[in-house]
Amino acid sequence: MNIQKLSVEPTTSVQPAFRSSYVTLSQKNLGEKIATKVVDTFNGQILPEIKTTQLQEASAILEKTGIGPVIRKAKDFQEKINFFTLAAGSGSRFKELAQTVGDFNKISLPFRVGNNQDVHMLDFAMALGKYFIGDEGVQTIIATTPSGSFGDIVQHYLNGNPIQDTVVCCGDNVFGDKASEMMEFFTKTINNPNKHIALVGVGRTPEEVANRFGVLECEGDINDSALKLKGFSEKPPIEEAEKLAINGQNIANTGLFYLSKEAMTYLIEEIRGGVNNIKKNDSEPYDFANAVKYVHSQLPNWFGIASNEGADVKVVKKWEDVGEPQALYSFADEVRQGTFLANFPQKFAEQIQEAFKKRIHLNSETPHIIFSDIASVTQEKINNSKKVEGVHIVV
Repeated sequence: MNIQKLSVEPTTSVQPAFRSSYVTLSQKNLGEKIATKVVDTFNGQILPEIKTTQLQEASAILEKTGIGPVIRKAKDFQEKINFFTLAAGSGSRFKELAQTVGDFNKISLPFRVGNNQDVHMLDFAMALGKYFIGDEGVQTIIATTPSGSFGDIVQHYLNGNPIQDTVVCCGDNVFGDKASEMMEFFTKTINNPNKHIALVGVGRTPEEVANRFGVLECEGDINDSALKLKGFSEKPPIEEAEKLAINGQNIANTGLFYLSKEAMTYLIEEIRGGVNNIKKNDSEPYDFANAVKYVHSQLPNWFGIASNEGADVKVVKKWEDVGEPQALYSFADEVRQGTFLANFPQKFAEQIQEAFKKRIHLNSETPHIIFSDIASVTQEKINNSKKVEGVHIVV
Protein backbone atom coordinates (compact mmCIF):
# COMPACT_ATOMS: atom_id res chain seq x y z
CA MET A 1 0.00 0.00 0.00
CA ASN A 2 1.37 3.40 -0.97
CA ILE A 3 0.69 5.66 1.99
CA GLN A 4 0.93 9.35 1.15
CA LYS A 5 2.59 11.75 3.53
CA LEU A 6 -0.04 13.76 5.38
CA SER A 7 -0.39 17.50 5.00
CA VAL A 8 -0.48 18.65 8.61
CA GLU A 9 -1.46 22.16 9.64
CA PRO A 10 -0.76 23.65 13.08
CA THR A 11 -3.65 23.09 15.47
CA THR A 12 -3.54 26.63 16.88
CA SER A 13 -2.98 30.10 15.52
CA VAL A 14 0.37 30.44 17.29
CA GLN A 15 3.04 30.98 14.63
CA PRO A 16 6.44 31.65 16.22
CA ALA A 17 9.42 32.58 14.11
CA PHE A 18 10.78 29.51 12.37
CA ARG A 19 13.79 27.85 13.99
CA SER A 20 14.98 24.38 13.12
CA SER A 21 17.66 23.40 15.63
CA TYR A 22 17.07 23.30 19.37
CA VAL A 23 18.81 22.12 22.51
CA THR A 24 16.61 21.21 25.48
CA LEU A 25 17.94 22.23 28.89
CA SER A 26 16.67 22.20 32.46
CA GLN A 27 16.59 25.15 34.82
CA LYS A 28 17.29 22.72 37.65
CA ASN A 29 20.39 21.27 35.94
CA LEU A 30 22.44 24.34 34.98
CA GLY A 31 20.19 25.29 32.06
CA GLU A 32 20.98 29.02 32.06
CA LYS A 33 24.72 28.40 32.52
CA ILE A 34 24.87 25.86 29.69
CA ALA A 35 22.87 28.17 27.41
CA THR A 36 25.38 30.97 27.99
CA LYS A 37 28.66 29.10 28.31
CA VAL A 38 28.09 26.32 25.77
CA VAL A 39 25.31 27.11 23.29
CA ASP A 40 26.05 30.84 22.91
CA THR A 41 29.76 30.11 22.51
CA PHE A 42 28.99 27.47 19.87
CA ASN A 43 26.74 29.91 17.99
CA GLY A 44 29.26 32.72 18.20
CA GLN A 45 32.52 30.93 17.44
CA ILE A 46 31.96 27.53 15.82
CA LEU A 47 28.76 28.12 13.86
CA PRO A 48 30.15 30.87 11.58
CA GLU A 49 32.77 28.39 10.36
CA ILE A 50 30.12 25.69 9.88
CA LYS A 51 27.92 28.04 7.87
CA THR A 52 30.59 28.53 5.21
CA THR A 53 30.12 24.96 3.93
CA GLN A 54 26.67 24.10 5.31
CA LEU A 55 24.61 24.49 2.12
CA GLN A 56 27.32 22.99 -0.06
CA GLU A 57 27.51 19.86 2.10
CA ALA A 58 23.71 19.60 2.33
CA SER A 59 23.49 19.78 -1.46
CA ALA A 60 26.03 16.96 -1.70
CA ILE A 61 23.76 14.80 0.48
CA LEU A 62 20.87 15.37 -1.93
CA GLU A 63 23.03 14.45 -4.89
CA LYS A 64 23.55 11.05 -3.29
CA THR A 65 19.96 10.47 -2.18
CA GLY A 66 18.20 11.85 -5.23
CA ILE A 67 15.46 14.47 -5.16
CA GLY A 68 12.47 13.34 -3.12
CA PRO A 69 8.95 14.57 -2.37
CA VAL A 70 9.93 16.22 0.92
CA ILE A 71 13.63 17.13 1.03
CA ARG A 72 14.26 18.60 -2.40
CA LYS A 73 16.83 21.34 -1.74
CA ALA A 74 19.49 22.12 0.86
CA LYS A 75 17.33 24.69 2.68
CA ASP A 76 14.68 22.01 3.29
CA PHE A 77 16.85 20.62 6.07
CA GLN A 78 16.17 23.84 7.98
CA GLU A 79 12.66 24.53 6.76
CA LYS A 80 11.06 21.09 7.05
CA ILE A 81 12.93 19.30 9.86
CA ASN A 82 13.40 20.05 13.55
CA PHE A 83 16.65 18.81 15.10
CA PHE A 84 16.49 18.50 18.90
CA THR A 85 19.56 17.90 21.07
CA LEU A 86 18.50 16.60 24.49
CA ALA A 87 20.64 18.08 27.25
CA ALA A 88 18.28 18.56 30.20
CA GLY A 89 19.48 15.60 32.27
CA SER A 90 21.19 15.80 35.65
CA GLY A 91 24.24 13.77 34.66
CA SER A 92 23.68 11.49 37.65
CA ARG A 93 26.13 8.84 36.37
CA PHE A 94 28.72 11.61 36.13
CA LYS A 95 28.06 13.35 39.42
CA GLU A 96 31.20 12.32 41.31
CA LEU A 97 33.47 13.32 38.43
CA ALA A 98 31.59 16.60 37.94
CA GLN A 99 31.94 17.44 41.63
CA THR A 100 35.66 16.69 41.43
CA VAL A 101 36.18 19.42 38.82
CA GLY A 102 33.72 21.80 40.47
CA ASP A 103 30.51 21.32 38.53
CA PHE A 104 27.44 19.07 38.47
CA ASN A 105 26.63 18.22 34.87
CA LYS A 106 28.76 16.29 32.39
CA ILE A 107 27.73 18.55 29.52
CA SER A 108 29.35 21.52 31.23
CA LEU A 109 32.77 19.86 31.68
CA PRO A 110 35.14 21.91 29.50
CA PHE A 111 38.21 21.27 27.41
CA ARG A 112 40.04 24.49 26.55
CA VAL A 113 40.61 25.21 22.86
CA GLY A 114 42.90 28.10 22.02
CA ASN A 115 43.14 30.95 24.50
CA ASN A 116 39.51 31.82 25.09
CA GLN A 117 37.15 28.97 24.21
CA ASP A 118 35.99 25.83 25.98
CA VAL A 119 34.64 22.83 24.07
CA HIS A 120 32.09 20.63 25.86
CA MET A 121 30.48 17.27 25.18
CA LEU A 122 27.34 19.11 24.02
CA ASP A 123 29.31 20.80 21.23
CA PHE A 124 29.81 17.41 19.58
CA ALA A 125 26.09 16.66 19.51
CA MET A 126 25.24 20.14 18.20
CA ALA A 127 27.85 19.85 15.45
CA LEU A 128 26.13 16.65 14.32
CA GLY A 129 23.03 18.70 13.48
CA LYS A 130 24.89 21.36 11.53
CA TYR A 131 22.72 21.07 8.39
CA PHE A 132 19.63 22.09 10.37
CA ILE A 133 20.96 25.24 12.05
CA GLY A 134 19.49 28.47 10.71
CA ASP A 135 21.14 31.87 10.68
CA GLU A 136 19.85 32.55 14.21
CA GLY A 137 21.85 29.60 15.53
CA VAL A 138 20.92 26.78 17.89
CA GLN A 139 17.96 27.82 20.05
CA THR A 140 17.53 26.79 23.69
CA ILE A 141 14.42 25.46 25.39
CA ILE A 142 14.92 25.67 29.16
CA ALA A 143 12.35 23.64 31.08
CA THR A 144 11.29 24.76 34.54
CA THR A 145 9.45 21.53 35.37
CA PRO A 146 10.83 18.02 34.69
CA SER A 147 8.64 16.04 32.29
CA GLY A 148 10.86 13.26 30.94
CA SER A 149 13.37 12.96 28.12
CA PHE A 150 10.74 13.62 25.43
CA GLY A 151 8.78 16.18 27.44
CA ASP A 152 10.26 19.35 25.98
CA ILE A 153 9.61 18.15 22.43
CA VAL A 154 6.02 17.21 23.27
CA GLN A 155 5.45 20.59 24.93
CA HIS A 156 7.06 22.40 21.98
CA TYR A 157 4.41 20.96 19.67
CA LEU A 158 1.56 21.24 22.18
CA ASN A 159 2.39 24.96 22.40
CA GLY A 160 1.32 25.34 18.77
CA ASN A 161 4.66 25.24 16.98
CA PRO A 162 4.20 23.62 13.56
CA ILE A 163 4.75 19.86 13.72
CA GLN A 164 7.72 18.87 11.57
CA ASP A 165 9.73 15.81 10.68
CA THR A 166 11.80 15.44 13.85
CA VAL A 167 15.37 14.23 14.42
CA VAL A 168 16.49 13.75 18.04
CA CYS A 169 20.00 13.27 19.46
CA CYS A 170 21.03 12.75 23.08
CA GLY A 171 23.42 15.48 24.21
CA ASP A 172 26.03 13.08 25.61
CA ASN A 173 26.28 11.06 22.38
CA VAL A 174 29.41 11.36 20.25
CA PHE A 175 29.70 9.83 16.80
CA GLY A 176 32.82 9.03 14.80
CA ASP A 177 30.87 8.81 11.55
CA LYS A 178 30.36 11.91 9.43
CA ALA A 179 27.11 13.81 9.88
CA SER A 180 26.61 13.69 6.10
CA GLU A 181 26.47 9.88 6.14
CA MET A 182 23.85 9.79 8.89
CA MET A 183 21.81 12.60 7.34
CA GLU A 184 21.85 10.82 3.98
CA PHE A 185 20.17 7.91 5.76
CA PHE A 186 17.59 10.18 7.42
CA THR A 187 16.93 12.02 4.15
CA LYS A 188 16.13 8.79 2.32
CA THR A 189 13.74 7.89 5.14
CA ILE A 190 12.03 11.27 5.13
CA ASN A 191 11.58 11.14 1.36
CA ASN A 192 10.01 7.66 1.53
CA PRO A 193 6.25 7.96 2.23
CA ASN A 194 6.18 4.48 3.81
CA LYS A 195 8.94 5.14 6.36
CA HIS A 196 8.12 6.82 9.66
CA ILE A 197 10.93 5.82 12.02
CA ALA A 198 14.70 5.76 11.56
CA LEU A 199 17.21 4.89 14.26
CA VAL A 200 20.99 4.81 14.43
CA GLY A 201 22.62 1.83 16.13
CA VAL A 202 26.14 0.55 16.64
CA GLY A 203 27.50 -2.98 16.60
CA ARG A 204 28.54 -4.30 20.02
CA THR A 205 29.20 -7.81 21.28
CA PRO A 206 26.56 -9.49 23.48
CA GLU A 207 28.97 -9.20 26.41
CA GLU A 208 29.20 -5.42 25.90
CA VAL A 209 25.46 -4.77 25.72
CA ALA A 210 24.20 -7.28 28.31
CA ASN A 211 22.49 -5.45 31.20
CA ARG A 212 23.96 -2.16 29.93
CA PHE A 213 22.55 -0.98 26.58
CA GLY A 214 19.17 -1.15 24.89
CA VAL A 215 19.26 -3.46 21.86
CA LEU A 216 17.45 -2.96 18.57
CA GLU A 217 15.99 -6.22 17.26
CA CYS A 218 16.66 -6.10 13.53
CA GLU A 219 16.44 -8.23 10.43
CA GLY A 220 19.00 -8.09 7.65
CA ASP A 221 22.79 -8.17 7.44
CA ILE A 222 24.72 -5.91 9.81
CA ASN A 223 26.66 -4.62 6.80
CA ASP A 224 23.49 -3.52 4.97
CA SER A 225 22.94 0.22 4.48
CA ALA A 226 19.69 -0.14 6.42
CA LEU A 227 18.20 -2.89 8.56
CA LYS A 228 14.51 -3.36 9.31
CA LEU A 229 13.45 -2.81 12.91
CA LYS A 230 11.46 -5.65 14.48
CA GLY A 231 11.44 -4.56 18.11
CA PHE A 232 13.34 -3.46 21.20
CA SER A 233 15.05 -5.21 24.09
CA GLU A 234 15.94 -3.02 27.07
CA LYS A 235 19.33 -3.98 28.55
CA PRO A 236 18.87 -7.72 27.93
CA PRO A 237 20.67 -10.42 29.94
CA ILE A 238 23.53 -12.15 28.15
CA GLU A 239 21.43 -15.15 27.09
CA GLU A 240 18.86 -12.95 25.33
CA ALA A 241 21.56 -10.70 23.86
CA GLU A 242 23.24 -13.72 22.25
CA LYS A 243 19.95 -14.77 20.63
CA LEU A 244 19.45 -11.27 19.17
CA ALA A 245 22.95 -11.05 17.68
CA ILE A 246 23.40 -10.57 13.92
CA ASN A 247 26.72 -11.82 12.55
CA GLY A 248 27.90 -12.12 16.17
CA GLN A 249 26.95 -8.57 17.12
CA ASN A 250 24.00 -6.83 18.72
CA ILE A 251 22.73 -3.49 17.48
CA ALA A 252 22.98 -1.18 20.48
CA ASN A 253 20.58 1.77 20.47
CA THR A 254 22.51 5.06 20.35
CA GLY A 255 19.62 7.44 21.04
CA LEU A 256 19.81 9.19 17.66
CA PHE A 257 16.49 8.77 15.85
CA TYR A 258 13.84 10.23 13.53
CA LEU A 259 10.04 10.34 13.76
CA SER A 260 8.01 11.46 10.75
CA LYS A 261 5.82 14.54 10.76
CA GLU A 262 2.79 12.30 10.28
CA ALA A 263 3.65 9.92 13.16
CA MET A 264 4.46 12.86 15.41
CA THR A 265 1.09 14.40 14.56
CA TYR A 266 -0.80 11.25 15.58
CA LEU A 267 1.20 11.10 18.83
CA ILE A 268 0.72 14.77 19.72
CA GLU A 269 -3.00 14.69 18.92
CA GLU A 270 -3.44 11.66 21.20
CA ILE A 271 -1.66 13.49 24.01
CA ARG A 272 -3.64 16.66 23.32
CA GLY A 273 -6.79 14.55 23.64
CA GLY A 274 -5.73 13.21 27.04
CA VAL A 275 -4.21 9.87 26.00
CA ASN A 276 -0.56 9.36 26.97
CA ASN A 277 1.02 6.05 25.95
CA ILE A 278 4.67 7.11 26.42
CA LYS A 279 4.78 7.60 30.20
CA LYS A 280 7.80 6.29 32.06
CA ASN A 281 6.66 7.14 35.59
CA ASP A 282 4.80 9.91 37.42
CA SER A 283 7.77 12.28 37.31
CA GLU A 284 8.61 11.46 33.67
CA PRO A 285 5.31 11.40 31.75
CA TYR A 286 6.99 11.72 28.33
CA ASP A 287 9.89 9.37 27.57
CA PHE A 288 11.66 9.29 24.18
CA ALA A 289 12.38 5.55 24.29
CA ASN A 290 8.73 4.81 25.02
CA ALA A 291 7.71 7.25 22.29
CA VAL A 292 9.69 5.41 19.62
CA LYS A 293 8.45 2.01 20.83
CA TYR A 294 4.85 3.18 20.85
CA VAL A 295 5.02 4.76 17.39
CA HIS A 296 6.63 1.57 16.09
CA SER A 297 3.74 -0.49 17.49
CA GLN A 298 1.15 1.84 15.93
CA LEU A 299 2.45 1.90 12.35
CA PRO A 300 -0.10 -0.77 11.25
CA ASN A 301 -2.98 1.16 12.83
CA TRP A 302 -1.96 4.64 11.73
CA PHE A 303 -0.58 3.91 8.26
CA GLY A 304 -1.58 0.37 7.34
CA ILE A 305 2.03 -0.84 7.08
CA ALA A 306 3.90 -3.53 9.01
CA SER A 307 6.03 -2.14 11.82
CA ASN A 308 9.24 -3.62 10.42
CA GLU A 309 8.52 -2.13 6.98
CA GLY A 310 8.02 1.36 8.36
CA ALA A 311 11.16 1.59 10.51
CA ASP A 312 14.80 1.35 9.42
CA VAL A 313 18.09 1.19 11.34
CA LYS A 314 21.51 2.41 10.24
CA VAL A 315 24.59 0.90 11.88
CA VAL A 316 27.45 3.35 12.44
CA LYS A 317 31.09 2.50 12.94
CA LYS A 318 31.92 4.60 15.99
CA TRP A 319 29.81 5.85 18.90
CA GLU A 320 30.26 6.56 22.58
CA ASP A 321 27.83 7.44 25.33
CA VAL A 322 30.03 9.82 27.32
CA GLY A 323 28.09 9.40 30.52
CA GLU A 324 30.71 8.00 32.88
CA PRO A 325 34.43 8.52 33.59
CA GLN A 326 35.71 5.45 31.71
CA ALA A 327 33.67 6.38 28.65
CA LEU A 328 34.89 9.99 28.81
CA TYR A 329 38.47 8.76 29.05
CA SER A 330 38.06 6.45 26.03
CA PHE A 331 36.39 9.24 24.07
CA ALA A 332 39.05 11.83 24.91
CA ASP A 333 41.81 9.36 24.13
CA GLU A 334 40.34 8.76 20.68
CA VAL A 335 39.91 12.49 20.05
CA ARG A 336 43.68 12.73 20.62
CA GLN A 337 44.00 10.41 17.63
CA GLY A 338 41.57 12.41 15.48
CA THR A 339 38.38 10.37 15.95
CA PHE A 340 34.97 12.05 16.53
CA LEU A 341 36.05 15.31 14.86
CA ALA A 342 34.64 14.87 11.34
CA ASN A 343 31.65 17.15 11.99
CA PHE A 344 33.71 20.21 12.91
CA PRO A 345 35.37 22.65 10.49
CA GLN A 346 38.98 21.65 9.98
CA LYS A 347 40.31 24.61 11.97
CA PHE A 348 38.33 23.64 15.05
CA ALA A 349 38.97 19.92 14.60
CA GLU A 350 42.71 20.54 14.72
CA GLN A 351 42.40 22.84 17.74
CA ILE A 352 40.22 20.35 19.62
CA GLN A 353 42.60 17.50 18.89
CA GLU A 354 45.56 19.49 20.18
CA ALA A 355 43.64 20.53 23.30
CA PHE A 356 42.73 16.93 24.11
CA LYS A 357 46.36 15.88 23.71
CA LYS A 358 47.11 18.14 26.66
CA ARG A 359 44.41 16.62 28.83
CA ILE A 360 44.98 12.85 28.68
CA HIS A 361 47.86 11.14 30.44
CA LEU A 362 48.68 7.59 29.29
CA ASN A 363 52.07 6.86 30.83
CA SER A 364 50.90 5.00 33.92
CA GLU A 365 49.04 1.90 34.94
CA THR A 366 45.76 3.81 35.29
CA PRO A 367 44.26 6.42 32.97
CA HIS A 368 44.18 10.10 33.88
CA ILE A 369 41.98 12.98 32.76
CA ILE A 370 43.81 16.24 33.38
CA PHE A 371 41.72 19.42 33.49
CA SER A 372 44.78 21.65 33.20
CA ASP A 373 47.84 21.66 30.95
CA ILE A 374 49.90 18.46 31.36
CA ALA A 375 53.07 20.53 31.42
CA SER A 376 51.95 22.24 34.64
CA VAL A 377 51.05 19.02 36.50
CA THR A 378 53.64 17.23 38.63
CA GLN A 379 53.75 13.47 39.06
CA GLU A 380 53.07 13.97 42.76
CA LYS A 381 49.85 15.80 41.93
CA ILE A 382 48.82 12.98 39.61
CA ASN A 383 49.56 10.35 42.26
CA ASN A 384 47.54 12.27 44.86
CA SER A 385 44.60 13.02 42.58
CA LYS A 386 41.16 11.58 43.18
CA LYS A 387 40.31 8.36 41.36
CA VAL A 388 36.76 8.02 40.03
CA GLU A 389 35.83 4.56 38.73
CA GLY A 390 39.47 3.79 37.93
CA VAL A 391 40.19 7.14 36.28
CA HIS A 392 42.45 9.71 37.98
CA ILE A 393 41.01 13.23 37.82
CA VAL A 394 43.62 15.98 38.00
CA VAL A 395 42.43 19.59 38.35
